[in-house]
Amino acid sequence: MKVLVGEISSYKAIVIARFIKKNYKDAIIYTYGKRRLSKFIRSKYSDKFFYIHPVFFESELKAIIEEYEIDYFFPVINNSLSVLLKYKDKYGKSLDYIGDDKAYSILNNKSSLHVLAKSLGIKVPETYENIQQAVIPCVVKPTNLSSAIGVEYIFKESEKSKISIKEYDNHLIQDYIKGTGVGYSFYCKNGIINTGYGHRRLAEYPISGGSSTYRTRYDNYKMHDIASKIVKKLNYTGFAMFEFKLTKDNELYLLEVNPRIWGSINQGLEEGRINYFEEILGVSTQMKSGEIVKNTYIPLVYLSIFHSVIRFKFGLLFLFLANIFINKSDVNLLIDPKGYLSMILRKLG
Repeated sequence: MKVLVGEISSYKAIVIARFIKKNYKDAIIYTYGKRRLSKFIRSKYSDKFFYIHPVFFESELKAIIEEYEIDYFFPVINNSLSVLLKYKDKYGKSLDYIGDDKAYSILNNKSSLHVLAKSLGIKVPETYENIQQAVIPCVVKPTNLSSAIGVEYIFKESEKSKISIKEYDNHLIQDYIKGTGVGYSFYCKNGIINTGYGHRRLAEYPISGGSSTYRTRYDNYKMHDIASKIVKKLNYTGFAMFEFKLTKDNELYLLEVNPRIWGSINQGLEEGRINYFEEILGVSTQMKSGEIVKNTYIPLVYLSIFHSVIRFKFGLLFLFLANIFINKSDVNLLIDPKGYLSMILRKLG
């Protein structure tokens, strides 16, 4: 079985390459990257690496998949998947585990997702047509970007003036929902979720509201029910992670959906509780069901802790230290040093 994963300098790609290599003994892991340095500094879980020029990304990928007869292709970079899905037939059968572009586009766009969720009776933050109408506190975010890119939080009326949006059609202005970030992730086929996994955010970066850097398991059947309603309506096939805010009243508000391989995928894999790839690659004979809760993190958690401490907030530091024996890094410096270094270099640009 030949599997292509990339970009391999991404921690998500390293996590996937490691998991497949350990759980599918016949798998050969091919990887790629857009940085020449990745040829020399890359994860040990890569059996063969290809440098791909950013300008010729699609054509070079196609050539690799054809020449090496790749069976499965798992792109992990968000904008890459958006481009590839439009012409997925060009890549043989390697992307057949993903459904049509239409359902993906609806989930990937925060505005269209908001409309769909509301029509199904699912709680979502109140949306405003413009910043002047918005009730404080509120959030302004691009409709089609992920990882908290371009998101701005408004906590005072005076801060509204700093928002400059030329085209409101490309942004969503919503109520800021106070609560804990939780998520529900899975691979589903034809709108049916066979197995899913819930997690809770323990830390984010930026700490004001950004991407997850530290997580733990969180079980809530309501997340499964909400996700099932939406993917069934769209007859969706593919990976997805539904992001929610859980309020103090135990209400769930759907914020967005990542219809792709997501950043916290290692949480479910590390515990050994779920194999997101089983419906695609088949049953693994290596997996063992875990009983002990594990918390997973990426190196950015240290920045989360640092920025909390300099604000004289020590809760995150104490939590991380208290769980030191069950904390598991997505990429281990001692086990995969080159993979760890490549991930750091990627963040540094």
